Amino acid sequence: MNGVYKLQNEIMHYDWGSADYIPELLGLKNPDGKPYAELWMGTHPRGPSLVLLDEGKRPLSDFTGSLPFLFKVLAAEKPLSIQAHPDKARAQAGYARENALGIPLDAPERSYKDPNHKPEILCALTPFRALCGFRKTEDIKQKLSALSCPAIKKLLASFDVDGVSRESESIKNFLRALFTLQDDECTGISLFIKKNMRQIKSKYREYAAELELTEKLDGLFPRDPSVLSPLYLNVVDLEPGEAIFVPPGAVHAYIHGAGIELMAASDNVIRGGLTPKHIDSAELFDVAQFNPFMPDILRPETGGPYRYPAPADDFSLVRIDADGEAAFPVSSASILVCVNGKTSVRFDDGKSMEIGRGETVFVTAAACKNFHLTGSFEAFIAC
Repeated sequence: MNGVYKLQNEIMHYDWGSADYIPELLGLKNPDGKPYAELWMGTHPRGPSLVLLDEGKRPLSDFTGSLPFLFKVLAAEKPLSIQAHPDKARAQAGYARENALGIPLDAPERSYKDPNHKPEILCALTPFRALCGFRKTEDIKQKLSALSCPAIKKLLASFDVDGVSRESESIKNFLRALFTLQDDECTGISLFIKKNMRQIKSKYREYAAELELTEKLDGLFPRDPSVLSPLYLNVVDLEPGEAIFVPPGAVHAYIHGAGIELMAASDNVIRGGLTPKHIDSAELFDVAQFNPFMPDILRPETGGPYRYPAPADDFSLVRIDADGEAAFPVSSASILVCVNGKTSVRFDDGKSMEIGRGETVFVTAAACKNFHLTGSFEAFIAC
């Protein structure tokens, strides 16, 4: 209709997903409590969207070709893995290497599903917690020192290797020591946490959030050295509407909450822990950026559409929080998802379309100037 088409999108049911948020958003019943982790919107071959027409359904790619971005609603009930995404050169090399080794694209041990990079932006829809970017060396050492077991002392010693002058090399040495801990050392850390965390939290009240999250992760992933990640990665808490940009190479993990996620059209994930899935710590060392990095929290300005600043050529994310009439704020082919309220699309020729909570539409570039949005609603646009 006038270059605006409703979409049917793929749902991904990963174990860490919420049984509630996406079903409620889409108006679906979920009596069995199945985890709904991600709603994919776009043309990625693993989960392509379909355009709903009066005469049937057609792939979105028939209208757009391959879109350079992948748009998602993400809902995490449990933590996602410690991970990083490759830059384009690393993705191309890794994809070619795994193809040459004959690893099937759907094999669980495969890290590179495509030859593309994967910068991404995550915007909270509910209070959202993430880990993102390495802390500074002294901060890591201070927080690790709260746990005084032998394996932690070994990790602390890894910072003091002779001849290391750059902070990134010091952090890399620490992570290498962490990932090469023996099973009995990981068990020792887990037992120490279970036995002593109450007293430790009482003694180090200034680290309460990090220590509580470490304790939670140890309960979910005992004997995984990455349960210490809140002590060496930044804990980032977002309120609804706030966002972070995660560049290629940034080590991160999403812990809990629902959000809008927009990224380059890639499914490349290099995992380092907190998961039963394939872990490739050697590849993570090649992909990761070890310089201390704290992502900026991007906060929408009050009033009107807001375009989140992100240094990515592949995509742009716009939020509309409107009560009344708003011009469509994008001039290129785009996907809109309504996350709260409902809006009416009013075309110049007098026709209209209702878009309710959880519904998505594709807007052609030619249609962008031919309609307005009316209603009390919150929506996100990927373009």
